[in-house]
Amino acid sequence: MRCFNGCILLGKHWIHQIRRDKHSDYTQPNISEVDEKLEQFSYSTVPLHVRDDSFVAGIEGHDALARPSKPFRLLRIFPTIGLNGLLECHIRTAELNETQIGKYDALSYTWGPTTQHEEKMGMNAERRHIIICNGKQLSVTENLSNCLTQLRENGYYRDLWVDAICINQDDQNERAEQVSIMGDVYRSAECVIVWLGAADDSTPLANELLGRLDKLSNRNLETIKPQACDNKHNTDLLGSANSHEHWNALVSLFERRWFTRAWVVQELVLARETNVLCGRYEFDWETLVSISDHMAKQTSVNTYAKQCSFKKPAKLAAVKQDILDGTGKILLRSLIRCRTYEASDPRDKVYSLLSLVNHRSNGDLRLNPHYDSNIADIYTGIAEYLLEDSDDLHVLAHAEGDKFRSVEGLPSWAPDWSVNKDLGLRITGYTRYKAAGQLPSFQEIRDKHTLVLSGFKLDTISRIGETKEYVNETKDCSDWLDMRDELEREYPHRDHKDAFWRTLLLDTGPHGVVPIKKPWESAFEVWMKRCSHEPSDKEKERANEYETSFTHSLNLCLLRTTGGHLGCGTPSSKKGDSVWIVQGSRVPLILRPTSSGIGEQTTYNLVGGTYLHGFMQGEALEGREFGEISLV
Repeated sequence: MRCFNGCILLGKHWIHQIRRDKHSDYTQPNISEVDEKLEQFSYSTVPLHVRDDSFVAGIEGHDALARPSKPFRLLRIFPTIGLNGLLECHIRTAELNETQIGKYDALSYTWGPTTQHEEKMGMNAERRHIIICNGKQLSVTENLSNCLTQLRENGYYRDLWVDAICINQDDQNERAEQVSIMGDVYRSAECVIVWLGAADDSTPLANELLGRLDKLSNRNLETIKPQACDNKHNTDLLGSANSHEHWNALVSLFERRWFTRAWVVQELVLARETNVLCGRYEFDWETLVSISDHMAKQTSVNTYAKQCSFKKPAKLAAVKQDILDGTGKILLRSLIRCRTYEASDPRDKVYSLLSLVNHRSNGDLRLNPHYDSNIADIYTGIAEYLLEDSDDLHVLAHAEGDKFRSVEGLPSWAPDWSVNKDLGLRITGYTRYKAAGQLPSFQEIRDKHTLVLSGFKLDTISRIGETKEYVNETKDCSDWLDMRDELEREYPHRDHKDAFWRTLLLDTGPHGVVPIKKPWESAFEVWMKRCSHEPSDKEKERANEYETSFTHSLNLCLLRTTGGHLGCGTPSSKKGDSVWIVQGSRVPLILRPTSSGIGEQTTYNLVGGTYLHGFMQGEALEGREFGEISLV
């Protein structure tokens, strides 16, 4: 792991002067402490669109403006200390074009507190700290003030794009205009500086552990079991860094708020180079991704009280890889992967990702930010776009029913992206399944957002079990076992024990193998402490592997059908809902009849997608007749 060592980063312009024995407290005067005679900065003094007199000269009767194609503002920090010890900087207008590419950097950060501790100490997203900009006072958030102060201490005096300063946040029209080019801003920057926040007491420990992990070969890294602090092999490779304090410090680093913001996705994914700062510490992004990916594969969410934060760098890297590979459906895949990310404005759950696809949108107005638009209209429009832009119906599997909806007015088939939960089967793309075989997708949107599909009813849900989340927390699976025993009595010729453990894992083994090759029935029994003997070390290890796979998708409930089949679906499911095979959908869909239909035709609400054991590879298609289904 690399720390600032007086090096020149990126070849020429980063001069780091780190005093390792001295922490900066980033003390900045409050607004009330600033000389009242210092005028307020006005964006009118640095307009985005300026008059070009040479263009209008000689054109009688015209008062035109020559508008650069993509104007934006850039900030530069001065080495000098201004009035009352304030940080001084200068802001200017520039044009985003080929001559500008690579001549500036862009900042990626959070407006408000970066840790729970900072939040408890009163840090917020209010602009209460003052910097001097073009000789005038400009208010910024405390975290941004901390960042700019650290950059000045690092000797950073290069052009920098910072959204809170370079965009007039009080002008909705300018905000919408600048948001539409933010992808180009980050794509054209030479480097994106990721500011995780000021360092705290855990940061040196995280830095030490990352340094040890980074030195391991890939082969040795694969043998490391996170949080196995009593493991001699771990300690031999990691030394004193193999402690609970070090591993928890690393998770705390991944828990920082930057990793939860919806906007960081495009800021990171579009970056040509990335430099990650946490106070005076610098981290290599590729190392963070590598360790995050390793922990995601080796660690159950039960290992840490801090949920799945350690997976987030790997998740961001996967989005970036989609773009580098030219993978289709980038917007949908990114929306699915980043569903847990937060945005103060629900519109930004979509708008923050539009730059990933706008270069190929062919001017589709649904992919332009409109902050005065209704949230339901935006989400519906995006769902329609995703259906039209795809050759399948994958987006429908991510509309998870009434338990996961907060936006009113959405049709049931449009996902509510404002819900910050990991939903569905947690398998991006669902490409390992083909419940409808190779049949082409059929969909038509009619008046009042009625979606017409083609499919057939396969079965009806007759019983809903507990959620995986509940069983994971309580280790009480008695209801599930009763459901399994019930099926064994009704259908004794089937292997329900095998179907049971496979269904809970969606029949997906390590590295996405379908179906699972090695039987894991006993691993479930050991994990749930239901086996009748003292398990061996190998059995315990197998149980840990089962737990890791089981906890990957917790927002699912076990269900059975009248036909005697087991499935895993959204907790929004109810007894009496029907399971359908739909042309173009890789997984069966759960539908619920509405109270009223269109004419004599029954209409349905979409409840969500599901895994139904024995019907995920087209087994139900033979001899079936497809008919129209209307979703509202």
